[in-house]
Amino acid sequence: MDQNDDSLYGASEADFFRKRTKSWDKRDLEKFDLMLKYCEGCNRLVDIGCGWGKFLEIASSHVDEVWGVDESVEMTKGVEQNCPSAKVVICRADNLDLPSDYFDIAVTSQLLHEIKLFGMLDELYKSLSEIKRVLAVGGKHLLVDHLDAGDGNVDVFLPPDKANLLQEFESKFEYYQAKHSVMAGDIIRIPRRTLQDFLTKDAYLNSPMESMEMNETHNVFTREETEQYLDAVGLAMQEWTEFTDISHDLMKKGGRFISGKPWMRKFLCVAVKTE
Repeated sequence: MDQNDDSLYGASEADFFRKRTKSWDKRDLEKFDLMLKYCEGCNRLVDIGCGWGKFLEIASSHVDEVWGVDESVEMTKGVEQNCPSAKVVICRADNLDLPSDYFDIAVTSQLLHEIKLFGMLDELYKSLSEIKRVLAVGGKHLLVDHLDAGDGNVDVFLPPDKANLLQEFESKFEYYQAKHSVMAGDIIRIPRRTLQDFLTKDAYLNSPMESMEMNETHNVFTREETEQYLDAVGLAMQEWTEFTDISHDLMKKGGRFISGKPWMRKFLCVAVKTE
């Protein structure tokens, strides 16, 4: 199958992403554990935006039939090795080359924010409509993505070397003006959204993915707007779980909160096709 010309991930981006995932820790794999509990008793699952097939590999021991969808041939090159039983389809999420009323579970893991940010709003609605189409009645959409950190500032301690990294990030970030202020010594005041983007994007600095990551944000969805998007296409939100504490990301950088309450930066939304 041919590579989609509009794919965000070419060979260099896909290779970088695969190498980076080798250093994932337990927190990076938390989303898979959360999704897996909904797969018990599931016969057919499709992972839309499956990449190299990590979740397909995990789910295949619990599900009879697994499919992987991605628009990038490069990103799917590891699927055959990770999950030989998976059926792989190269297509866009807003035009799924999949059977209707077929799947018990449809997964989108950190995919829809890219459609929302890099595409048009109607592409997001079309993608959700396509997900509903391929689900059987009673089937579930497991939607994992970035939670908007919201307005306001926090004060944090950040070691000098990480403060320098923050300055580099702010100088390169294009999606909005990212800027902190120094309060005293190594204590800074920083917008919640800027802190979240820095802590989740610094690894992409000076990498093949820098340009893309500096032109998008990891502050994307709220619960209210997510429910509105789902309602608009006829999917009913059933459960909402927030996870991945931002304070743990800060601690990995040697930092800590001085004032302001930490928050969860990801969510899992379970939506059901009722008819």
